[in-house]
Amino acid sequence: MFIKKRYILLILLSVVLLIAGLFYFREFRSLPDFSVHLMPDIEVPGKDQTVVIFSPHNDDETIGAGGFIDRSIKNGAKVIVVFITNGDGHVFSTMEDFRKVYPSAQNYIDSGYQRQGESEAALSILGVDSKDIIFLGYPDHGIKQLYDKNWKVAYESPYTKKSASPYPNSYTKNVSYTGENLESDILKILEKHKPSVVVSSYQFDQHTDHVATYNFVKKTIHDWPDSTVKNKYYYLVHYRQFPYPSGLRKDRFIAPPAKLVNIDVEWEKLSLTIEELQLKEQALLQYKSQLDVPTLKKLVDSFIRQNELFAVENETTEQTD
Repeated sequence: MFIKKRYILLILLSVVLLIAGLFYFREFRSLPDFSVHLMPDIEVPGKDQTVVIFSPHNDDETIGAGGFIDRSIKNGAKVIVVFITNGDGHVFSTMEDFRKVYPSAQNYIDSGYQRQGESEAALSILGVDSKDIIFLGYPDHGIKQLYDKNWKVAYESPYTKKSASPYPNSYTKNVSYTGENLESDILKILEKHKPSVVVSSYQFDQHTDHVATYNFVKKTIHDWPDSTVKNKYYYLVHYRQFPYPSGLRKDRFIAPPAKLVNIDVEWEKLSLTIEELQLKEQALLQYKSQLDVPTLKKLVDSFIRQNELFAVENETTEQTD
């Protein structure tokens, strides 16, 4: 009887461990590398096409879509890169750059200028013309507030202490920090360049600026009566244990988190050549202010892999949403 009870307990324990393992995999792990080979290849724009890429911060565009930018340009497409913020609210990198425990408001603004310069250097490596780089100048760590609470009333950045852009090269000079103004800037850019493809951060990213950027871009395209956008590609940067495993592993692949594979979107890959991977790495090395922070460097290194990953929405998938 004792032996029989022990076997029953072992079986129950095994079942519990199996269920716990499945839960852990679904909640916290990405699909295995081989699954990437089963994903369709993303359609890369070519001649006579325009792509507008929206980046919440300076480096997200290269982390999520550096290879895509490079190949699109070499295919003959025109690529416009739009930075929603100048990344002027990152405490640790600003502390490191200015050697201050309590950086001043001007220090944060100066860090924004530094990150603009890093973006120009990185995108130059990927083939983007400087005239095709747009800095909107909205507040880092404040985009969610613009979307949720400060649609018409100006938001003040707790870092720069500004409620309007202090950067003379902002798309709209001295633009007040409101959601209404950000939507207006996005719409003006779309109307001017009439892209067939838009690339942006993803709605399930765990950084609030990334989610809010997705919301602003999605809303603006939806409300644009003369929209020319045929495809929307979304890149994921911040998600628990993503990419898995973390760190510099150039021989590995970026696979989607298991929890995000059953939603109404198709995951597609861009397989990178050796040359494309080298260019992407070289471009990311220009973001020195971020690489000086160990946790950020580990994150950046994790995206120097054999492929890039995109959640894709087109006219067909949107009709089934």
